[in-house]
Amino acid sequence: MTFLARLAADPKSLTARMRVGQVEPVALRRAVAALDMREGTEGTSTDPDVAELQQRIASLVSEDALDGLSRRDLRAGCKAILHPPHPPAANEATRNGLLAVVARNKRRAAFFAVIDAYLDGFASEDETILSLAKKLETMAATWPWREADHWPAKIGEFALLDPTRAPQLLARRILDSGSHPRDVFREAGLDTPGRRFGGLAEAAFRFACRLVMGMKGQQAVDGQRTLIAWAADDAGKFAYQRAWPEFVEASLVPWEVVEPSEAHKSALLEMLQRFGEGDPRAKPARWRTVMDKAPGAYAVLMRWLTRASVLQFLDIVDRLMPDSAAKLMWAYRRAFWMSYLLSDGNAPGIDAAWVAFGDEGERLAKRAARESGDSSFAAFGKQHDKSPQHAALILQMGDLTIVDWSHSAKYQVWKRGDPRIPELFRPSYSYGALYCAPIQESHSSPSTYTWQKRLAQIIEGRAFYSPKSTWKPKRA
Repeated sequence: MTFLARLAADPKSLTARMRVGQVEPVALRRAVAALDMREGTEGTSTDPDVAELQQRIASLVSEDALDGLSRRDLRAGCKAILHPPHPPAANEATRNGLLAVVARNKRRAAFFAVIDAYLDGFASEDETILSLAKKLETMAATWPWREADHWPAKIGEFALLDPTRAPQLLARRILDSGSHPRDVFREAGLDTPGRRFGGLAEAAFRFACRLVMGMKGQQAVDGQRTLIAWAADDAGKFAYQRAWPEFVEASLVPWEVVEPSEAHKSALLEMLQRFGEGDPRAKPARWRTVMDKAPGAYAVLMRWLTRASVLQFLDIVDRLMPDSAAKLMWAYRRAFWMSYLLSDGNAPGIDAAWVAFGDEGERLAKRAARESGDSSFAAFGKQHDKSPQHAALILQMGDLTIVDWSHSAKYQVWKRGDPRIPELFRPSYSYGALYCAPIQESHSSPSTYTWQKRLAQIIEGRAFYSPKSTWKPKRA
């Protein structure tokens, strides 16, 4: 567990599918470019151009002359049955003519190539796939299978040729099995890379995400662990790019109200930033589809990252305090902001947060990132208003943007609509950007809670005649 993940999970420790019109399978593009030779194929010459072959197949079908096609070209055409630019499966006459030759002549390699293409290009709502599945089901029922062939059992057990049932059966089997997803793929005959990350596997993954999204408690934890193992490709990257929003929803929606355990939250934070290729605040492009399609899940993630930024700020500033007097002064500010970070709902919470460090804070944060192996610790901006030791905590709280500075710098408050409001999540802030608010106050008389009551009145819109108990630092 990384240090920042521990802080995000336990902040109190710091208060001491898709419908497609033309199917283009990912693995199929590679397979057509470099077909592996199987039983019944001939020669080792370079594969014909896919578009030319598809047009030739259509022409031969119209001339009722497809029996003259070589075995190699027949298999290549079957492999490209769903591949652009002229997928034979998209034309009923061409599809039926091609499959009739395969069935009549019992071309095993070509038949298996069609099955591969179907599994890779699977899309449960696509009419071309639905029609192809029906033809394959009919062929499979009368095919002269050999004793060693595994397909008849796999097709029956997992309903592989039923586009409606297959994704659901596969998803439920993986979630319920308690085994690694790859073991279930092996049972289903889908353990090759092309099949594990093909269309049917993606459809099952999406269905599993919907199931996990509705889970609670330990069931959600177990389901999410399974999805994480399922989602990683052989290089450890996220495998099902089109299912990214659904995966994020499945990872976060179960925790909209009840927080997961410290350990599980840490695992989710690390995994989401790894699969998402960075902090969503610093690299928003990858996360834009999540913002648009899964706003509830994105809100949970931002809540966790907001907490992490506040805790990061507090931890680094702790290290920057030069002496005991400064540390005591800072203890009051830490307690004040922690009270809002851990708001019980009776006071405004912190909606978003970002940190801007000077040179010294930047050095400490980067060192923490290196030592912990947690790249999210390096997610911060750079301030140019104050000394290298100064750090700025930039907060959004309702209609307010607040910058609280370390050391003796004044806190800054802007109200919504002010054109000078600093934007959160910037990599750098020019001179004056974080120190130009219409409301600027010093942290006067912290032990009598003078500045705390004044700033709380601005935040909450009511007068404070006595301090909140949560404002008192434990060390005071």
